[in-house]
Amino acid sequence: MEANVFAAMDPEILKQVRGLLQPVSFPKGSCIMREGDPGDGAYVIDAGEVRVEARAQSGALEHELCYLGPGELLGEFSLLDGLPRSATAIAHTDVQARWCSREDFERLGRENPVVSNAILLAFSRGLTHKIRRENALMTDYLLADEPDPEANRMVAQAVAAQKQFVSWPEERVDALLKDIADTVAARAAELAEVNVADTGIGVALDKVVKIQFSCGEVLRSLLGQHAAGVLKEIGATHVVEIASPVGVIFGVIPVTNPVSTIVFKALIALKSRNALIYSCHRDAIHVGNMTGELIQSALARHSAPADLVQWVKNRTDRRKTAAFMKHPQVGLILATGGPSIVEAAYKSGKPAIGVGAGNAPVWVCADADVAAAASAVMRSKTFDNGVICGSENNLIVDDSVRAVFIKQLEAQGATLLTPDELHRFTPQAFDVAHPSVNHAFIGKSAAFIAEKTGLRRATPPRLIVVPAGMADINGPYGSEKLAPILSLFTVKGEEQAIALCRRILEHQGIGHTAIIHTRNETLARRFGNEIPASRILVNAPGAQGCIGLGTGLTPSLTLGCGTFGGNSTTDNVTFTHLLNVKRLALGPCMTA
Repeated sequence: MEANVFAAMDPEILKQVRGLLQPVSFPKGSCIMREGDPGDGAYVIDAGEVRVEARAQSGALEHELCYLGPGELLGEFSLLDGLPRSATAIAHTDVQARWCSREDFERLGRENPVVSNAILLAFSRGLTHKIRRENALMTDYLLADEPDPEANRMVAQAVAAQKQFVSWPEERVDALLKDIADTVAARAAELAEVNVADTGIGVALDKVVKIQFSCGEVLRSLLGQHAAGVLKEIGATHVVEIASPVGVIFGVIPVTNPVSTIVFKALIALKSRNALIYSCHRDAIHVGNMTGELIQSALARHSAPADLVQWVKNRTDRRKTAAFMKHPQVGLILATGGPSIVEAAYKSGKPAIGVGAGNAPVWVCADADVAAAASAVMRSKTFDNGVICGSENNLIVDDSVRAVFIKQLEAQGATLLTPDELHRFTPQAFDVAHPSVNHAFIGKSAAFIAEKTGLRRATPPRLIVVPAGMADINGPYGSEKLAPILSLFTVKGEEQAIALCRRILEHQGIGHTAIIHTRNETLARRFGNEIPASRILVNAPGAQGCIGLGTGLTPSLTLGCGTFGGNSTTDNVTFTHLLNVKRLALGPCMTA
């Protein structure tokens, strides 16, 4: 209990304080308090680390404000002024703390003013410390355009390395790419285990599949491709297309798929003769460092410049990320992550390829192969506990096949909530105010979520299906759910189904992915023509199909959403997007 905030307190009074504050604990990833919650008390942190976040009024943008550790206060503003919480606090690690309620604090003031004043003085010291830190952060913000020495050093090294690498012939580049892929693939199981241990998200075996996808399917899509010099000559127009690298690429790596995304971005960057600097999500730094070291070992074996692939090795912040994004010698940003980081990339003033949120509607038509559709949904939405952005999020099922479709899902391990269960489940599973899945449940198994929310089943479920109606579209059940939770809407006929799919995408996920299960090619083509999505899958699982696993789409882990979703491309991004293609227009009367 010798927390820093009480360091100057009289020992006798400290003994009394120990008995007044209530010990509490929070597991990693759990929400300690939410923005807008009643200001009913404060915590003194004894052990662990707390991440404080704020969101835009829309709820779409999440901003990391600060981290709090042992000896620091959480929520003291509300204890003192009684106003609602101004930020959200997440247990970044397992946290041990002590709780002082506003009610107890006010009663203590009446019954024991000496102790009450001592606590108030301690809290005031903590508040003063926090204000000083906020002033320092504001200074950093105001000086955000000042040079960042680490960013300058890394970018300069990347520029030099890229100049040495740009003239490598295709065969030598392909040999390097194969070595990188083979090196990471050989450690896939270990990296996947570390990934899950670090982030608490997903399934290690499924992450192995994603790593192998990057090291296999992505690699195969690059080998033998021409990515330097003259790409083609168009005889009729006398135009010669010539490839030129963009130079240095800054890549943002998400918490959901760090290893596979690092490998993917490294492969496509090097294939196009670019250098890559990447920055991982705060929870994926350890596994990001491991992956980078494996890539650099392959670079060394091929006598490639070590600085072709670099990464930020410690926890970063918005100022440092902005320094890379705005650096004059960074040619392009590849932004894969949450809405706030993608928006920051677009606002940097640099060319950026970003992605939008996924929220795929899945239309199970009256003529669908219902058993195959249920199998695809189960295979996809349970994969890596539902964190792939193109996985199914909203089932739109024709009334004529609803009953048999539900039976097929249940036969494969899904569970359908009753109205009474739904009433209890929703406030526990979701942060309804923003509508999003509870932080503690992102990337967790359906069995874990069921246990924590009090769902009782004889067999632990693999997927939780929630009946939903039109009124639910603007809430959590019409939004992206990065967990094995699916909403189920019932429709009658094609017109109602297509209109509902459009409405869901317009709420969230526009431009990303949509899925249809039908035997009718004409209907599939109509769906493709009318739905505002860049990837429209037919009779395929979303998580696998959208990235090009089992479909004819380009293998990729960066999926554009087009101007539908505020992106520059609808493509599955690959090396061709990282090239400047020059066009030499030859005039008449040219001689050799």
